[in-house]
Amino acid sequence: MKNQFLLIFIIFLFAACKKEQSQNIVIPPAANSLSFSSTATSLVLSEATDASRVVTFTFKAPDYGIKVVPVYTLQFDVPADTIGANAWGKAINVKLAADSLQKSYTGADFNALLSVQLLLPTGVNSTLVVRLKTEVNQNIGTGSTIQPIYSVLKMDVTPYKAIMEYPALLVKGANSWKTPLEQSAGFLLTSAKFNSKYEGYIDLPNADGWGGDAFQLVSAKDAKVYGWGTDANTLSLGGGNLWLTPSPAYMKVNVDLDALTINYTPVKFFISGDDNGWSTSSTPMIYNAATKKWIAANVSLTAGKAFVFTCNGAYDISYKVDDKGTLMFAGAPSWGGINIPVTKTGVFTVTLDLSGGDGNYTYSIN
Repeated sequence: MKNQFLLIFIIFLFAACKKEQSQNIVIPPAANSLSFSSTATSLVLSEATDASRVVTFTFKAPDYGIKVVPVYTLQFDVPADTIGANAWGKAINVKLAADSLQKSYTGADFNALLSVQLLLPTGVNSTLVVRLKTEVNQNIGTGSTIQPIYSVLKMDVTPYKAIMEYPALLVKGANSWKTPLEQSAGFLLTSAKFNSKYEGYIDLPNADGWGGDAFQLVSAKDAKVYGWGTDANTLSLGGGNLWLTPSPAYMKVNVDLDALTINYTPVKFFISGDDNGWSTSSTPMIYNAATKKWIAANVSLTAGKAFVFTCNGAYDISYKVDDKGTLMFAGAPSWGGINIPVTKTGVFTVTLDLSGGDGNYTYSIN
């Protein structure tokens, strides 16, 4: 009798253990069961979209057959970096909260991810690859033998170059012309290296001073006012109106607050490149005082060729791009930069925007 009871108990215990084992078998879910999706497949970002929610990534909780707490990561990359031996090695990884099945971005945050972290070119359409990585870690937080599952989608994105607020000197118009009370594009000089040197392009609209325009410079940081020194190229703290001749004129203005100097260079811009034999005069740009941009319409460009923004018939003041595609000064004395590449053949409007001050210069080809 005892032996029969013992046999029944062993059979019951074995069945219970087998049942418990069957309940703890992990069944990796299929990637498509996650239903990974985004609310947008194409985005063109701008200042106007900064505060808006521009995209939300959503997915369903995976079913592993047992109760687990997965870890979710969104990975952002460009197509070229998602293949090969180091595939996804350069991806921007965004960990999600354990109980979250979605991730939303405002325009400002998504633009920062694209242009600052991924270094995508601004003002240009690029393909973005987004991968959802789902993995199960051990209780101690380390990786497990359960392989991650992935779900991938693609988006077309056009980030924009956000205006950086560098230290600035604001133009304060005098006499009959007044400038905005707050920092405004086209009426400021900026210090892109956060030092004593400031630069910007200013359209001086009225010859209403003593022989030229009358204005002062006001520090956006401490409201100190800089004006006339001992001559047209020097400054003094608290000095009177600056003036220069000839005026009115569109000027490149450079200030050194340590040396208390100011220098003006009247400028006119041109497009010089493969398509016009690198002429520094045949393709002029026209300044639009309303938009504060230089524009050249009906410009014929050829894919695979390149051009440079030149000035006053020479290269001493010229602009190319750096290795990230950002517009940069390429003239004397550094003579740096890369010729601006042309990606499509056609007739375009080329725009050069220097109104944001040094560090915020941009261009576009539309």
